[in-house]
Amino acid sequence: MLNSFAEEIAHRYALIVQKLAEMAGANLIVGDLIRNATRNCLVGMHAAGAESYEIRQHLGALIAWHINSLQAQSVRTLAAWIQARNHMEFLLFIEEQEGLALSGDIGTSAADTLH
Repeated sequence: MLNSFAEEIAHRYALIVQKLAEMAGANLIVGDLIRNATRNCLVGMHAAGAESYEIRQHLGALIAWHINSLQAQSVRTLAAWIQARNHMEFLLFIEEQEGLALSGDIGTSAADTLH
């Protein structure tokens, strides 16, 4: 279960992305800011004790809600939210792959490794 501190981090992140999406709608370049905010959000949520699956579930639902609530917004505003979702998924995927690689290396020796 996601704790309240991690939830608060996610909601503050959504506010940041909302402002960045508005800036994107005004034709400002915000891609790096969205990626940095996403990374910082994930780091903060992990530090608050959230697991990757909890982050994906809660933050993904929060981002999806914002994407679905956009009606007559500009294409750039929508693209900013989609970029936030995609970057979140990418970072969580990389984290999971690194975790699998580390767990696969435990108990193997150099003689057991095939090249």
